[in-house]
Amino acid sequence: MALQEFLAAVRAQGGYSDAAETLTVTEAVLSTLGERLQPAAANHLADQLPIELAEVLMDPADDLPGTTWGVREFVRRVAEASGDDEETARAHAAAVLSVLAKTISGGEVNKLISALPAGYAELFGHAELA
Repeated sequence: MALQEFLAAVRAQGGYSDAAETLTVTEAVLSTLGERLQPAAANHLADQLPIELAEVLMDPADDLPGTTWGVREFVRRVAEASGDDEETARAHAAAVLSVLAKTISGGEVNKLISALPAGYAELFGHAELA
C-alpha cells in the first residue's frame, strides 16, 4: 500500500480534518509503536509498510531494544507525541493501528498482537483476541 493510500484510510477511520493532522497522528502512533516493539518485530512490520512509515517506525535515533510497557503507557506516550489528551490519543492509536492491521498480512497481525499484552488487541481492531 502506498503512503497516500494508507493515510487516506487513517483519515477516514479517524475522521481527521486534513492530511497534515492525519500525518501527525500516524507518525505519533507509529513512532511510539516502534519504541514498544522488539527490534525483530519492528523490522518485520516495517517490511510491510510504505517506506516513509517504515522510517518512522524504525527511527534510527531510537536504537534501544523494545520496551515492555502496557496499553496505558503506550497511550500516554502517543498523547505526548501528538500533543493531545489521553482519550484523544487512544482514538488516534485505534485509528492508525486498525488500518495497520488491515494493511499487513494476517500472519504478521497475529504475530504482532501475540507479542503485545492483551489490551493492544482492541487498538488493532481485534478485541476478540484480547
